[in-house]
Amino acid sequence: MIKYLNKFYKNLDIHTAEVFVKSSKSLFIKVLGVFFSISLSIFLARTIGAEGIGVINLTNKIILLAITLGLFGSFKFIIKEVAISHNQKDFDEVGNVMHTAYWFNGFLTLIISVALILCSPFISDHIFMMPELKFPLIIASIVLTPQVFSRIFSAGLAGYRKIWQSVLVDSTLSIFFTLFFLLILWLNKIVLTINLVAICYALGRLGVTISVGIYWNKIFKNFSKRSKNFNKLLKTSKPLFIVSLVGIIINNGDVLILGLFSDANDIGIYSVCARITLLIIIILQITNSAVSPKIASLYSQNKVHDLELMIKKTTRFLFIIGSVFYILLILFGKPILSLWGSEFVSGYLVLLIVGFGQFINISTGAVGSILLMTGYEKIQKKISLYFLFIFVVSCIILTNQFGIIGAAFSACITKGGINLVKLIYVRNILKINVY
Repeated sequence: MIKYLNKFYKNLDIHTAEVFVKSSKSLFIKVLGVFFSISLSIFLARTIGAEGIGVINLTNKIILLAITLGLFGSFKFIIKEVAISHNQKDFDEVGNVMHTAYWFNGFLTLIISVALILCSPFISDHIFMMPELKFPLIIASIVLTPQVFSRIFSAGLAGYRKIWQSVLVDSTLSIFFTLFFLLILWLNKIVLTINLVAICYALGRLGVTISVGIYWNKIFKNFSKRSKNFNKLLKTSKPLFIVSLVGIIINNGDVLILGLFSDANDIGIYSVCARITLLIIIILQITNSAVSPKIASLYSQNKVHDLELMIKKTTRFLFIIGSVFYILLILFGKPILSLWGSEFVSGYLVLLIVGFGQFINISTGAVGSILLMTGYEKIQKKISLYFLFIFVVSCIILTNQFGIIGAAFSACITKGGINLVKLIYVRNILKINVY
């Protein structure tokens, strides 16, 4: 196996090799994050049950939507601009991009945070009809602005070619801190409640912001006078905002819509199934983090042949990984779900349906990043808006009629369909074949 991997690596072109090197470092961080995430999920299932997990996950989905509004599409903008500026050794521009994001996104998120705190009682009592949702939502809203700053730092790190550090911020560090605080309470024999879990999540998010902020200031030593370019950010971020907002709704709206038609117990079971299926696209998320700045850099230098070669080899690898993971879900789905408790085994069919949509997702590779990093944000926006309509209509109808199974079918159709359409556009417009 080692000889095969060495031979495989030696046959890679320099750009694909760089992606795999950076991805291999990120893989360890991501696997560690998955371990912490699964451990946290199982721990919560065994302490606050499916209903408690449902409330916490619903809170997290609402906050994720608020973070997307606060970022206003700047995440990919920051990665792209920092990657290009870093490649050109223009560190003054790197500082200007980050400075602009601090002011614009920080102020916007602060407004959203205050509005969400004030609206939390109405959201919990009248929209989702879950009074127990109010306190976790208020606590999460208080630390909303620090979370957005964490994402800004993470995007800067990705553009700065600090890929595994960016992955650490996005998917591992917060879970580690949260699990750490929960274990302290548990070891001190304090009875865990939904409210205490919400506080631990908030403390974990604050810990991430402080840590990554210190790290960014350590690696970026350029102290020249900063300028704010809001026009450039807004011009590029507007279509990216639509794309990111649609992506968040499509990837997380099933839980929100399920909350309108079902109870916290069903949300808890569905959320666990959806979390497990994310295992299928771990490698996709890692390679996207590594490949996005490479796409922007190669395309800006008109090295389309090198770009296509890198994409082809990456996508073939992703297809194989996705196939293996989905087969494992089919064979061992029920035993895996039983780790959370016997009440979660009923979600096996949901696991397979949502998992198939994620299999299509990973099999199409980095098609979304290709469109975004090559200046085709408007096409990405157009595709996203079409599928947003399909998703919302299908999810409301199917969830209302069939509960969590309906929500799963809607998620599968949307996630699979949107990536297949992006694949067609990449081939027809950019003339890049991913296979």
